[in-house]
Amino acid sequence: MHPSCLHFASSTYKKVCLGREAQAGRRLGALDTTHQLWRGTLTSNMERISRERTIVNTKNSTKATIVFAIIVAASAVAAASELGDRLDREFKGAWSVLEVEVYSACGGTYSDNEVGGAGVASKAPNRFEAGEIVKIDKVKVKRQRVDLLLTLSVGLRTAYTDGPFELFNERQCRAQLLFPVQRDLVKQADAAAIIDHIRRSLTLFPSLEEAEDSDSWNGREMEELPADYEDTLQRHAVWKAEQTNAAVREATNQALEDAADAAEDIRDDEDYLAGFAAGAEEMTSFSTTDCSSLLTTAFSSHDKNAPKDKKKQWQNGWEDGQKLVFNTLLANRLRSCFVPVPPAPLP
Repeated sequence: MHPSCLHFASSTYKKVCLGREAQAGRRLGALDTTHQLWRGTLTSNMERISRERTIVNTKNSTKATIVFAIIVAASAVAAASELGDRLDREFKGAWSVLEVEVYSACGGTYSDNEVGGAGVASKAPNRFEAGEIVKIDKVKVKRQRVDLLLTLSVGLRTAYTDGPFELFNERQCRAQLLFPVQRDLVKQADAAAIIDHIRRSLTLFPSLEEAEDSDSWNGREMEELPADYEDTLQRHAVWKAEQTNAAVREATNQALEDAADAAEDIRDDEDYLAGFAAGAEEMTSFSTTDCSSLLTTAFSSHDKNAPKDKKKQWQNGWEDGQKLVFNTLLANRLRSCFVPVPPAPLP
């Protein structure tokens, strides 16, 4: 009982005291509930702050990792650039005699040649002995490899036939030497070690003449042409011109014959003649003038379908009108495709 109620005994005062006591109890309960609420709120806020700190720390850690990776990458790029510049100064543009064999497709592209302890491995078909003189066109630095792009000083002469003639052409031969190197050497831009590794497979010279004077050159030169090859070329030129003119003559005659056939098919019919005029007008758009195209073209490649709503006779006229104009234009343009025949060589 509330202390102030101990001094009162009447029922009236008891009721008053009991009421005050109940009111005091409710206030105490409210205070206790408020304390619990504040304690719960404080705990929740502390947990939220802890989580946010964890997120912030994680983000900061991620940012730090990214920054570190960027710094490392930039350092690697700088090291690779420095190494590339050093290797360019050493090799690019230099003449060299190879101490290893080399392979090339001799087709204008650089053929891969993997340089290893047991020799050179390549899928290119043409093999050249050690001692080839090459010019180093370019240097490429990779993560665990350095490539030298080379052009052989002497190409390859190959034979081919055109009609009854055996002819020759000169093909440029290129190769790409692939030197495996330790990753650490590239990362550390250890140019001296890499240069030493590469120079075991070649010897550098300041000029082509000095390379040709060296004992390490294998002496390979371009194969000699047949003694009468100039006469062969002249006779081939005569034959080629005659073949061209024969093809032009044949195509012209065929075009004139097809035009004549179309003219013979002309009929005295109003619908037919209307279609013929429309088809002839349509084919005036034929614009081919290149001789090689004129020799291989055909009417079927330029023929256009007649409108489907026209009568059969109109459509027939449309077809013949196109054919006549096409072949007339073709024969006329082919006349400019004849070539002069050069004089034959003296016996």
